[in-house]
Amino acid sequence: MPILIVLWKFKYWIAIAVLSFICFGQLAYTNHLSGKLKEADTKCTAKIQEIEQKKLKALAEKQNEINQVSADYEKAKSVQRRQVETVTREVQKIVERPVYQQHCFDDSGLQQLNSLINSDSS
Repeated sequence: MPILIVLWKFKYWIAIAVLSFICFGQLAYTNHLSGKLKEADTKCTAKIQEIEQKKLKALAEKQNEINQVSADYEKAKSVQRRQVETVTREVQKIVERPVYQQHCFDDSGLQQLNSLINSDSS
């Protein structure tokens, strides 16, 4: 019984001690959870960066592939343009060259032409 009387006299101090213990316990548990939260945040950030790096790498590979296709297209286009220019130049050379200006027909062709002229005029 004397212990109860002593406890009753110090009830405020005991209540303060119990509440302080609970408060410090809660604070320690909160710090523990905060550490876990920071660790999870770090892991999440690392995963996000890893995914971003993979996406950027895939994007760079696709861009390189697109650039290669574009370069191949330009190369084929320049070859085609070169062929068109070559054909155009050859045609221009053929048209500008003085072909048959002085002697259009040989003897047999001239006889056939004269016979056609004579038959038409009669």
